[in-house]
Parts: sequence; C-alpha cells; structure tokens
Amino acid sequence: MTLVAVVGPAVAAWGSFSTSAKAAHTLSSHTLQPASNLSVTTGCSLLVLGPEAHLTWTATPSTFATGYKVERWRGSTLEATATVTPRTTTSLTQTGLQSGTTYTWRVYAYYLAWTSTVISATKSTPGLCL
Repeated sequence: MTLVAVVGPAVAAWGSFSTSAKAAHTLSSHTLQPASNLSVTTGCSLLVLGPEAHLTWTATPSTFATGYKVERWRGSTLEATATVTPRTTTSLTQTGLQSGTTYTWRVYAYYLAWTSTVISATKSTPGLCL
C-alpha cells in the first residue's frame, strides 16, 4: 500500500499563512509594590460604644494589584483580617476595639497569591469611651 500526499495545490488554494503576535505583559517579572504612609487615628465612636480606629494609606503604585489585606494585632495575637478592594481604596475604619489597648495594624497589597511587603503602624485606643 502506498500513500501519496498532495500538498502543493491545496496550500496554494488557501494562500499563505502569516501571524503577528505581541508579547503579553508578564506579571511574574514585576514586584508588587506596597502601599505607603499608613496612618492610624484612634478615638471614640459616636455610633457604636467603644473605641474605633481610622486607617489611611497611600495606594500601591502597582496598578495590577487587586486590593489590600489589613491585619489587626494585639501583641503577638492576630485578632482580625479585613480585605479592602479595589486598590484605589485607601482607608478603613474599625470599631469594637478595647479601651486602653495598643494595637498594631499591618497593611499589604495583594494580587492573586502575590503579596507586597508590609507597612505597619501601632496606636493605643482611648482609656475610656462613653
């Protein structure tokens, strides 16, 4: 049995193939930049009994970041984690804190499983909120 492939006329009928492609932006070659200038102001909430903290920061310059993870630590104990999106959001208020307590907030940008370096700030809440 002999097989014969006729390629010439079929290719000629279709014409020639060409393609143009651009290299896609490769995020794996970039660094997820952190937010900056984290500031924490504590006080007494008017709507909820007890202290509150208002956090502000400057957005990450990494435009591909999804948002931020905000951790609240009391000593060596992680008490809460919040997700803040989109990346252009640069503030968060937390209520229900304990009076006269020192907290550390850690903020980092994220994209999928990537995270930036952490920025942090430590602040104490007022001793008494009525």
